[in-house]
Amino acid sequence: MSGGQGLTPVGSPNRRVQRRSLAPAQTSGLESPPFPRISSKPITTGDSSSSTLRSSFVERVYRNTGGASEVQQLLAESASEKPSSDTDIRRAPQPPPPSSVAAAKGPTSAIPATVLDIPSQRLYALSVVGLLAAWKIYEVIGLSLESGQTSLYLFIKWTILDFALLYAGWRLHIPKLRITTAMLYGLLAGSVFLNLNMFLFSSSVLVLALKPVGLGVASSCLRSIKSVPVVGPWLVGDSELLIDTFQLDDEHILGRHTIHILPHSMAHMNPTGKTMCIDSRAAGQRAWYSRLVPGSSHKIQERQLTIPMLINGTRPASIMYAHTSFETGVRQVRSVKNINGLRMETVASYPALGNWVLATYYLPVVEEGAYEIHSVRDSRGLEFRTKAGAQATVVVGCPTAHLSWRQQDGDSTFTVGGDGHASICQRVGSSSGDGAVGLIDVVVEGFAPMDVSVVRLVNGHREAIELDGIAAKDSENNDDENQWARFQRRTSAYTLSDAVLQAGEYVYRLESVRDAANHTVTLSDTTSGTSAIMARMVVHARPRVAWASGLLSSSLWLSDDRLRASHHALGLQLAGQAPWTVDYTIDTGAEVLRESRTFTTATAAALDARQAGVYSLVGVRDSYCASIPVDAGQVIVERAVRPAANVSSTAIMARECGGEIGAHITLELTGRPPFIVHYRERNLRHAQGRATTRVVRTHQHRHVLAVTPAAAGTYELEFFRVDDDNFPSGQSMFEVVRQVVHAQPSATIYAMRVPSAVCRGDSVKVPVQLSGEAPWQLTYTLAHADHHATFNITDIGDERHSIDVGPLDNPGEHTVDLVRVTDARGCARELAGNSATVRVRASGPRAAFSCDSDGVRLREGGDARIPISLSAAAEFPVELAYRRLDDDTVFRATISHASSLSVPAHGAGQYVLVSAKDMCPGTVDTAPCAVHVEPRPRAWFATDSLLKSEGGWYLPPTCEAAPAETAAGLLPLGLSGAGPWRVEYFVDYWADDTAQSDSVPDRSTLRSALVLDPAVLPAEGRAPGRYRYRLSTVSDERYTRPQPIASLGEVLAVEHTVTRSPTAVLRAYSKDGKPLVGNGGLFNRRSRSQSVTHCLAPGQLAPTSDESAAWARARDHLPEFRIEFASGHPPFDAWVEVLPASGKTEVVEVLAIPGHSHPVVLPDHVASRIGRYHLRLLRTRDALGCEHRYDATAVDLVGGGIDIEYIEAPTVRPASSSPASRPDRSVCVGDILAFDLRGLGPWSIDYLYNNARRSTTATKRLFRRIADVPGNFTLTKVCHRNAANDCCSEFDDLGYSVHDIPRIRVGRGVDVHQDILEGDFVHIPLYLTGRPPFTFTWQRRALSSDSSAKSKVLESHTVKDLDAYEYTITTSSEGTFEVTFVQDQYCQYPKA
Repeated sequence: MSGGQGLTPVGSPNRRVQRRSLAPAQTSGLESPPFPRISSKPITTGDSSSSTLRSSFVERVYRNTGGASEVQQLLAESASEKPSSDTDIRRAPQPPPPSSVAAAKGPTSAIPATVLDIPSQRLYALSVVGLLAAWKIYEVIGLSLESGQTSLYLFIKWTILDFALLYAGWRLHIPKLRITTAMLYGLLAGSVFLNLNMFLFSSSVLVLALKPVGLGVASSCLRSIKSVPVVGPWLVGDSELLIDTFQLDDEHILGRHTIHILPHSMAHMNPTGKTMCIDSRAAGQRAWYSRLVPGSSHKIQERQLTIPMLINGTRPASIMYAHTSFETGVRQVRSVKNINGLRMETVASYPALGNWVLATYYLPVVEEGAYEIHSVRDSRGLEFRTKAGAQATVVVGCPTAHLSWRQQDGDSTFTVGGDGHASICQRVGSSSGDGAVGLIDVVVEGFAPMDVSVVRLVNGHREAIELDGIAAKDSENNDDENQWARFQRRTSAYTLSDAVLQAGEYVYRLESVRDAANHTVTLSDTTSGTSAIMARMVVHARPRVAWASGLLSSSLWLSDDRLRASHHALGLQLAGQAPWTVDYTIDTGAEVLRESRTFTTATAAALDARQAGVYSLVGVRDSYCASIPVDAGQVIVERAVRPAANVSSTAIMARECGGEIGAHITLELTGRPPFIVHYRERNLRHAQGRATTRVVRTHQHRHVLAVTPAAAGTYELEFFRVDDDNFPSGQSMFEVVRQVVHAQPSATIYAMRVPSAVCRGDSVKVPVQLSGEAPWQLTYTLAHADHHATFNITDIGDERHSIDVGPLDNPGEHTVDLVRVTDARGCARELAGNSATVRVRASGPRAAFSCDSDGVRLREGGDARIPISLSAAAEFPVELAYRRLDDDTVFRATISHASSLSVPAHGAGQYVLVSAKDMCPGTVDTAPCAVHVEPRPRAWFATDSLLKSEGGWYLPPTCEAAPAETAAGLLPLGLSGAGPWRVEYFVDYWADDTAQSDSVPDRSTLRSALVLDPAVLPAEGRAPGRYRYRLSTVSDERYTRPQPIASLGEVLAVEHTVTRSPTAVLRAYSKDGKPLVGNGGLFNRRSRSQSVTHCLAPGQLAPTSDESAAWARARDHLPEFRIEFASGHPPFDAWVEVLPASGKTEVVEVLAIPGHSHPVVLPDHVASRIGRYHLRLLRTRDALGCEHRYDATAVDLVGGGIDIEYIEAPTVRPASSSPASRPDRSVCVGDILAFDLRGLGPWSIDYLYNNARRSTTATKRLFRRIADVPGNFTLTKVCHRNAANDCCSEFDDLGYSVHDIPRIRVGRGVDVHQDILEGDFVHIPLYLTGRPPFTFTWQRRALSSDSSAKSKVLESHTVKDLDAYEYTITTSSEGTFEVTFVQDQYCQYPKA
């Protein structure tokens, strides 16, 4: 093992030992303990820089620890270093990297998570599924209550709903609720199959299997709701489901009596046969307060070791047991003096047998040895039976263990303090001569061989060490006379070794110890003390020293420059416990100096290097330990020299013509780069000229500088300073170089001053800058797409010259390119890439007016623009000049392609273009464009269909319009302008048609109409009265803003009179003249019609051959119907429609009605049968010829009419197959009372149940109720529900007595188990409740170990005609006695 965490037992062979087993281990010889097994689990990972743990942490770990789990929990709070890779340690799997987690992208939903998050989607989806499932179950249960009924409608509806739900789930693919295509097809097939069985196949196997389960669950829910006081019965009511699933409670037959015959008495010590251990040091000890506190002796006895003894029989009077000593082998018989003082646990007692018990007695023991029962007797002297061949109970000493430090003679750093904690310096492996050595002993005592579980904490990292098979050298015993000697307590020691290669805190704790008999003792502070089971050792880390990061790779120089440091701080990296003493050497070349320096803190620790040399680290010491020899490298500090420069020059000769044009300056530099050389440049031709200071920067020690001035002359270069990295302030120098320079000729075009475009026929000046000795000769070329020419200019004396190019007549691009320049010395120079390009435009802009044949139209007082068609260059704005033909004034406007291509118009007239130009003159089209002013729109009333009076124009009077009609007339309009037109007009209304026109109207309304020519306005006709129509404003397509209408002789106002139409209403009156106010309409969807219902007693309208005679008898009871007019001029005519519920509709004419109220007489053949009829007005007419028609869909009382219903009172009779048909009117609890209802449903039924009045509604002809409690049930009244309970039948012969179910109780009504001895008798009483005489059946069943299965019936008896309320069964047989059937005078349980 390496890495500082391995454990090597001292003197043990390196071989593998088998793991311990649960059976007692046997050792055949004396040998060293085997190699320990180490299993380690990292508790937590923290900062690797943390090398030690605090003492407070250890005390917190072990002061209150109760086991390994608490240790691990506390260790999770501290950081620990990772264990060595060579140690056999099982680690928890590392979590996956974040990248792999992020890459695992889950499924997404069709609904974006930004709209609705995924959990909410699942919640809503499951809610929809739950609601649909509840709805479906409700309808399935409702259909199941109708025996044998099927429903094609429900099958189609739920198949469609299931298909829609599954399809939605398939398309949405919500995560965790996703439905694949295969699942979709399977679920659809399953849905169709279930729907077929639930809604179409009422007798399928699936329906027959699931129907009882569903009904049972639903009925249980309803019963739970009904049990809620007050609210429950009101919510549930008389549910059909409760009737069909009603069950009697199981309390009518209560109790069973089981008799069991007991065996003989028996005693057995230690039934489990396990070996026990005793702590001899704690045995027999008693607390100082044991004599002062009552009952403390029992508590002490509970803490003592006891051997269980099972007693099955009478209570023992004497107990004797045998004890054999392990040391001497002597067997002694001992007696329990106080049996009543023994702790006893009773499993079962049998009072019927006296003091017979099944109990466990605990025999206390205080010493090691073998124990067995000698004899047990009861108070009568009868000896108990004992188990044959029972093994003796072995009680050995409980194993114990503690830790002990070993003294280290060869290591002076190992010390043990007064608190029992040790400390030692970190060892560095075999290279230093340190090896694994025993530091601590594990001393164990008990039944050998023994196993010890040790926990070692290294900086909070927990390791479990299992030491197996620990035995002393003399553990083998060959004493043949004493076979118990091998169980004696023995003491042995095991040495733990540790290389302590890792610094930090080492804590050893004994967790548990186990002996050869598999007795495991968990060691704690309370049993052995903290110092005995825990040892702490601090391993101090060796101090370390190294140069600071980057120091070895950098160069250090000592410089005398003011901008550079004269010394360097050599940074150090220190580790260990302050203070540190660092030893180092300085090799100056002449000698090696050894020095030391002490640091109290590791922060900013550095050596001060003030002299040049090689610095090396030798070692370091801290407050605990010294370091091993270190090899941290060497740091070289050098003394910097001042920079210097050597300057030489070489002339640069021109190739074209003789002469020097510059010089090559060579700089040879010494020092540390980078270098900066400063020099001054001066042209001696200009005596008054200033010198120019220049800088040369280079990283090379040799640098060549090329100096080529543009101007001719004698140049002087003075080098006066050189800088390098160590001397940034510079070193003064003086070197001068002179050079004569003859400049070469040159020519350059100023392209920025050459225009980019010119007009055709223009000339261009191209500016050129010349250099060299004047005069010059310049050669250039002029190139075009179709020609190329070369030109030569001589005797140019000025450095700035302009070349005249042109005139340029060919459109396109022309390029001027300089070819050659020659100076006064005849030195010629070829020029390249020196050119300028000029684009010649072919023509100027072209413009024309873009007007249609109608020209441009503008509104009166408005502005207009004349559109322009323009062809011109996009980059130049165009200036246009135009005028009117009738005026010499010229208007100008500037337009561009980015703006609107139009010019403003200055009034109406004919406009022509005069000119167009940008940078070049253009051409124009002289075609004129006309500008017109549009007139304003106008509107007036046309008089073709109007009448004229003194007051003005009016429309002929009309009758009030029917609701379905839109207007009573049309008002024609005259229009001028550009249609369509929007006309606004006022409608003045007077309710009194005789009102004057100059009076204030009752209502004035402003209306708007969008019309075309020809146009009309609708005249009002719905409300009677006088109307006046006045035109206000008009607008058209050109004048979108409304224009006021002024009178220019046209008609702008028209009057109209509307006459009120006759209206009437049908009303119903009773025979005494009182108006009848009925309910809402009964049919034909007339919610506001009057409803009149008449009820006849049963048999009043008995079927006869003469139906008219029956109707005549009923007429005396019907109400009277009258028609009442609210407006109009008599006499009136009316038409009334009679609409029966079934049959032909007929219209009754009522003519020449003299007054405003008149009765309506219906013929006998119109309504001669029982049923429903509807009367409504079709139309009315007055003397002026005005008619009023009534809408068949009206919802008011006038159009709604009257509903008439003629019904017969309902009847009820008991169903023939129901208990309700019994002549004596006696029923039992649980019976279903069924009645046949006759008449028109639905019915409202009133009944009394135990004097509590109840009311319910029935929709089926069979009315059922369950008799759930004893008492009286009476059905009192049945009514037609739609007749508002005023058509009813009352009954006095439907009263029933509900009798309770008889009850029988075996004994006290509970299950009784009684144990008896053979030959004893038992009396079993039976108590009955009900009305005698009674009949019941009782059985005796065989005893069975399986309580869920029915056992065999051994005998059965039936007792008949018992008038008493009590019965007794006397028996001495074994078995279970129970009652299966009971019956009294009226009822029985269970029901047949």
